[in-house]
Amino acid sequence: MYDPDRSQTPVYLGETRSWKNFVDQIRTRMAGQRAVEGEGFRLLTGPISSPTLANQIQALLKMYPKAKWHQYSPLHRDNVLAGSMLAFGQAVETQYRLEAADVILSLDADFLSPSFPGSARYTHDYAARRNPDAAMNRLYVVESVPSPTGVKAEHRLSLRASEVEGFCAEFGASLGLGGNAADSRFLRAVADDFKAHAGSCVVIAGEQQSPEVHALAHAINAHLGNVGKTVVYTDTVLANPVDQTASLRDLTQDLREKKVDVLVILDANPVYDAPADLNFADVVLNSGAGLRLHYGLHQNETAELCQWHVNAAHSLEAWSDGRTYDGSVCIIQPLIAPLYDGKSAHELVAALMGQSTLTGHDILRSYWQGQAKSADFETWWRQDGPRWFRRWNGPSREGRHAQGRPAATQSRRRCRCLHNRSQLPWRPRHLRRLLRQPMAGCRNSPNR
Repeated sequence: MYDPDRSQTPVYLGETRSWKNFVDQIRTRMAGQRAVEGEGFRLLTGPISSPTLANQIQALLKMYPKAKWHQYSPLHRDNVLAGSMLAFGQAVETQYRLEAADVILSLDADFLSPSFPGSARYTHDYAARRNPDAAMNRLYVVESVPSPTGVKAEHRLSLRASEVEGFCAEFGASLGLGGNAADSRFLRAVADDFKAHAGSCVVIAGEQQSPEVHALAHAINAHLGNVGKTVVYTDTVLANPVDQTASLRDLTQDLREKKVDVLVILDANPVYDAPADLNFADVVLNSGAGLRLHYGLHQNETAELCQWHVNAAHSLEAWSDGRTYDGSVCIIQPLIAPLYDGKSAHELVAALMGQSTLTGHDILRSYWQGQAKSADFETWWRQDGPRWFRRWNGPSREGRHAQGRPAATQSRRRCRCLHNRSQLPWRPRHLRRLLRQPMAGCRNSPNR
């Protein structure tokens, strides 16, 4: 936030401009797109879990029905998504209940590392079962490089990353899923242990493993009766789960074919981190797009190839919301006013829709006012909203669930919703402090 190299003003072709200058030009450009239903409009963002921002983008796409929304991040989860599509035919989020697992098999999944989604919760639940005076869990790890999870394992097998899929297939065969099981001492020991603990074991696939490994892990967990006990499936926390690599390739192809007139890149740097074979920098320069807009904290490699760059507000300077790994909604409140009058992503998208006077706080409140079930929104906003961070128990738990998490329906492929479980996700109560009112001098204060 205090980086002196942060972008401090909107910039047009290397020259400083004001927010009003930007709004005037973007209004003219978007008016032209309105006439053709947004046929030449493309929006590129990273993965989005903010319910409010996702709702804004959907409203933008309704305003420009022929526009396209692309997503890309170099640290994507395409394999996880593809694995769930193979297994269930739809994108789902996999969550593990390690407190109920007697035996755990990690397939190149470093779930005790901070880089793994939900690692804080998984570390807590795993450690809770390491009491030598009680029934301890047992951890098997198959991995390609040493990891914090592998260090904790009772039994560890070192394999190449490319060999994990073969091991997983053989493990499934040894459990009766079909195929040929290899005669391996390690494999026999794991299979016997899992058969003896059916319903209280779990297989976790690594994020970087192939879609086939993820699909096999889903199949093994279902075969052993772990679904609903040590494995839970819910709707994905992302607003629009897509194959991000394929999405970026589609955008690149449209740019090559000169189908794009307005390109808006929202807090992404594809010129730097896109796959090299796309040659994204040359494609953008030769695309013929009349308006290329980059929004971000820094004037990076992508900003250098755009006519307009709009300085972003830091996440600690802006109102927003988002979902955690388990789908819980968190309201994000600024700690200070923007240092350089930067705009949030909500305000930029609003400007694209001709609503440049709205603030991030106004946009956030407006969205949740439509979601709240209470007739007294002010009371709900100031009192009930922060309870999302608490343990969900008591008579109003179901109502808070409906607003805080994506609903998970019961079907043959998916288990019951998380709120049907007696043990709900652990949350530190001190997180409620994040929703305290800003200081009196903060320009983002709703009381100002």
